[in-house]
Amino acid sequence: MATSSSVEAEQKFDAVESTPLPRLDAIDGVGKVGEPVTHTLDATYFDTRQLALASHGITLRRRTGGHDAGWHLKLPLGPGKRTEIHAPLGSADTVPVELMDRILAYTRAHAVLAVASLHTDRTSYALYGSHGERLADFVDDHVRADVTVGTARELQWREWEVELAASDGTGDALLTTLTRQLSAAGATPSKRSSKLATALGEDMPAPRKPGVEAATDKSAHKNPAAAPVLSYLQAQLAGLLLQDAHVRLGRDDSVHQMRAFTRRIRSVLHTYRGLFVPEPVQELEDGLKSLAETLGRYRDTEVLHQRLRDALDGLPEDLVLGVLHDELEQRMLVRADTAKAAIQTRLATPGYFHLLDDLEAFIDAPPLSDKGKAPARKTTAKLVNKAVKRLRKRHDAAVGAAVGHSRDEALHDVRKSAKKLRFAAAAVESVHGKRASKLSKAAHNVQSILGNHQDSVMARAELLDLGSTPGLGSAAFTYGVLHARESVLSEAAERKYLKNSAKARKLRLKK
Repeated sequence: MATSSSVEAEQKFDAVESTPLPRLDAIDGVGKVGEPVTHTLDATYFDTRQLALASHGITLRRRTGGHDAGWHLKLPLGPGKRTEIHAPLGSADTVPVELMDRILAYTRAHAVLAVASLHTDRTSYALYGSHGERLADFVDDHVRADVTVGTARELQWREWEVELAASDGTGDALLTTLTRQLSAAGATPSKRSSKLATALGEDMPAPRKPGVEAATDKSAHKNPAAAPVLSYLQAQLAGLLLQDAHVRLGRDDSVHQMRAFTRRIRSVLHTYRGLFVPEPVQELEDGLKSLAETLGRYRDTEVLHQRLRDALDGLPEDLVLGVLHDELEQRMLVRADTAKAAIQTRLATPGYFHLLDDLEAFIDAPPLSDKGKAPARKTTAKLVNKAVKRLRKRHDAAVGAAVGHSRDEALHDVRKSAKKLRFAAAAVESVHGKRASKLSKAAHNVQSILGNHQDSVMARAELLDLGSTPGLGSAAFTYGVLHARESVLSEAAERKYLKNSAKARKLRLKK
């Protein structure tokens, strides 16, 4: 089924029936107003009985009438902006599969059903600039709604809407001007994001936010210590939910991105676990670790495949003995398909959906310890500095380890500590400012260098396994050459680490 997506930038206004239309041609920047075009639109909105989509700012509807009849899924992108995905009309009762794939992380296997029906009599006007370019569309809507979830009721209202023709930010100034001048004409900028929100009224779920909110001004250091951490966790969870849809749809790099969000959440929970009651944190960490392992099997195969493919491509032809490219492709394809199937199975399990529920519940109503309620600056600085100390200890252990497997394992431990430090510092940038940002960046640099080292370690292990295959013949020579090259790359990464890692071990956050 063909779908398309776009980004919409709009502003809605509440207008009473008696409010006359403003002089659209008198608005600053508008050179011409198109002739009015009328449409009759009928839309059915879908959600779970618990309004799970609405609680995340998501709208799913099927609409007939107008130029864009079909299924519409709107996902929040930022203030006044949403990504809109369109699908053909299809069946009136069955949500298209591709749209369902995008919302399963939010509905979590709960049934999706019609929650409201809206009838809209619309008059729209195209607004053009002085050179004839289309700037925006002004819409005057008279709406009747029949709500079937929560408190069943019928209601009607009038609203205006301005939608920019371009969604790349170039029309933001125009939208500000339109908002000011339409407000002066008697309309009020709507506090609700959609017609569904207006229809649902008090039944509309409030926007999700952490149970302990953080101030964003200069008093942020006086927040409870848990506040910036919870804010960071909420942002990472939002990213994970978005990538869930991309993984289901098979988007490039989506497994990598989803695993990254999963690891960030787990890492921050681990570093700041003292701010919360221990048991729920441990349960979340266990669930996230298992999910990351499932995602990691595919991602590790993906990275290894690309590295070995590039290594083979980089050899002179006379050193590639045998059909090694084909053998590599077949070997990795089988492994990748198995890992991908495991991911799809995992994302359909009740346990996965329960994990998402538990994460949201934790952020919405965090089980704080006394330390979590303490002032943020001193408490978080102590925990981040503890992570720096752990990094330094692992560095010392790696430097003292015997060259070979022991050194490789020790450097991998350094990388894991650097990753935890990176996320720990990033989570409290609102409290510690540039110093936390510098520490996070320094730790990321260490993580990247040693990530390349670990990729080389994994490649050498794979090449050793490949080269030891019975009856391999002359191809074993090529695998030996690649193994030797990886040893050189691994040593180079280690030297680079020793040269560039001091900053991450020396920086501290001030209490």
